Parts: sequence; C-alpha cells; structure tokens
Amino acid sequence: MTSVFWQQLISALLSVALALGSAGGGSDQKPADGGMSSAAEASLGLLHQDMAYSDQIAGAVAYLGYREPGDTIPLSNWMQDTCSGLTTAMPFLLEIPEERILGAGYGDLYCIVPRDENTSLAVNRVKWETVDYGVWPVADEVLYREEYGKPVLVFVNFEQWHDEPDTEIVLVTNDGVEVSWCPVVDPYGVPDVPIGEDYIPMLMDFAFWGDTTGLDYPEGWVPSEDGWWLPPTDWGLAYTSWVCDRWSMDFSWGDSDIAYSGIVNLYYQAEAGQEYALAYSGVWRMEDDCLRLELSDGAGKSVHGSFPVLIDPSGEYLHIQQDRDTHICPPFFDEGVTAMELMLVYG
Repeated sequence: MTSVFWQQLISALLSVALALGSAGGGSDQKPADGGMSSAAEASLGLLHQDMAYSDQIAGAVAYLGYREPGDTIPLSNWMQDTCSGLTTAMPFLLEIPEERILGAGYGDLYCIVPRDENTSLAVNRVKWETVDYGVWPVADEVLYREEYGKPVLVFVNFEQWHDEPDTEIVLVTNDGVEVSWCPVVDPYGVPDVPIGEDYIPMLMDFAFWGDTTGLDYPEGWVPSEDGWWLPPTDWGLAYTSWVCDRWSMDFSWGDSDIAYSGIVNLYYQAEAGQEYALAYSGVWRMEDDCLRLELSDGAGKSVHGSFPVLIDPSGEYLHIQQDRDTHICPPFFDEGVTAMELMLVYG
C-alpha cells in the first residue's frame, strides 16, 4: 500500500496554536472543569479544519512512538519527552482522559481523531484468522465505540508479524465515508494509511505539525531518511503543475523579473468536463519555507502572500497554508479553510 505522509515540520498553523498558549506542565492533570483548555480546543479545532479540505478524509492519525513494557513514567510526561514538538503544537494530546487511553499501556502509541463531532469511532481488539485462503482480522473485543467519536490514544501490539496488529480502527463520517484500518507504520514511523479516490489519503497524518523544519538543520547537513516532508526549493517547483478541486497551478522558470523565479498561472474549471480557463497570473519565488505569490486576475483583483509549503518525499503532494502574518489565502482555498493539499500532474 502507498504511504502518504503529512510529516515533519512546525508550520504556520502551529504558531496560531502556540499564540493561544500551550498546555501546562508535565503531569497528567486535566482542567478542573473536566473540559479541555483553550489551547487544546484551539489545536483540535485547527486539526478538524485541516481535515475539511477533502470529503474523503474520515479522520486523522499521528504515530507517537513505542512505549516499552513496564515503563512507569506518566504518559503525558512520556509523550512530552518522545514527541515534544507535537505535544506543544497539539496540546489536546495531553488532555485526552484516561477512559480514552486504550490498549495494554505499552507498544506502538497512536492518536486517532475523528473528522468531526458527527463521525463515529470504534476501536476493536482483533485476532488474525485464515479465511478463504487469506489471513484477515476478526473482531475479538470492543475497546471503544462512540457514535460521536472523540480523540483517543491507542496502544497497538502484534503477536508474530508486524503487519498483523492486534487493533482495528473503524471510522464512519456523517456522509457515509467508512474507513477500517489496522494501524501499521513503515520503518520511518510513518503510518501506512488507506488511500481513496485520486490517491487521496483517507486518514490525515498530523505528526508533521510537531517536527523541526529543514531551516533548523546545521549548514551542509543532509537528512539520511527519505520519509520527511520538507519545503521545496525553487528549482523543485520549476516546470511543475498542481491540481486541487477545480484549480490548476503551473510554475515556469526564469521568464520573470530577476527578483522572482518565474511566472505562475492559476486556471479554474467552472464546470466538470469544461476546459480550464486562466483565472490569475503572476510571479513566484521561495522565501525560506514559504511560497511567495504575487497574483492578479487582470481585472483589478490581486492576491499577495507568503504561504508556508511542504512537499512530500515522493514529490507528488504539496501542502500549502495561509500566510502566517496576514492570514491571506491563495485563491484556490475553500472558504474557511487555512490549509490545502495539491497533487502533482504529469504531462
């Protein structure tokens, strides 16, 4: 199965969550009223908002690491030590109550977040049995089931084979999108999530909100892994085309003012099956981890901004966010959405 990542790097949305304050302390204490802190609510809201960009997404997942059997460190402290960036950016992780911490208390730890408050979530303990010349997971015990699912932490283990985990996650959205997933990660700790139509992941991996950017690495240092999302280079975007919904964005190279890398054209398809029409044209360049766009529709409307961007290891997906200072969004963003994913087009 193709692994599609949303990994590594603190991005613009993180600064929004941090501005609202981080979750306190390293203890397991929750807010006195039993609800979440304002910072936790804000971070969870951002995650729900990010999932809204595609109706194929049923939920979000983050792999938090492997906890050894017998580890007595309080879980919130353990998470802060193991994935400090993510718990700082997404403080709701530290405020998930004990009744939604599932499994043996050791093993691979995942956080599962339903798409929204109307998405049901079930977590089942499973056994792998031979059925019709194949080995399949069969539900053995219900660990959690809720029509209006909330974030859970789930410890996952396996008896013999890594690709036969003892846990099944089932999410069903209000629109009828259903995902059944037995959590597995690749050698780099990236969840191998189900893929839907047009190769869109049906679970959004939000672990990338908790890692460092390529800008923080020492000069001349090159990552040895190939499973990281990083800001693209100018040359990496040159001569590429990207699509999302009914929009297409084309980058050229070297045919603009010397202060920019090239021309960028945005095309829009008014109706399915119609040809794309030029909607905006302008110039582009990379500024550290941001894509600078200067766009005009030729009729007096313009869009200018520096938008944080990440490109996945395959080079086929481009994650772009609103301007972190002005909160301006590119023209192809849906109303109310602060981040979107574009897919590379070949030919």
